[in-house]
Amino acid sequence: MKAELIQELQLLQHSRANKFTGDLAEKIRSSVDAVNEKVISSMSKRGQMLMLLEKKLSVSFIRRLKKIF
Repeated sequence: MKAELIQELQLLQHSRANKFTGDLAEKIRSSVDAVNEKVISSMSKRGQMLMLLEKKLSVSFIRRLKKIF
């Protein structure tokens, strides 16, 4: 009887440990996903701004060349 109670206690402890581990892993995973989303968003915005800047500079450079020639 005593051995059965010890086994039940061990199973309960393992169950709680697995639940805690799963909850912790989910919190970490969701935090990492949120950070990844923010980084990707900011990189995308920066890339779009750089492309627009390059386009504007290209157009102004072509206008200067037209004025020179």
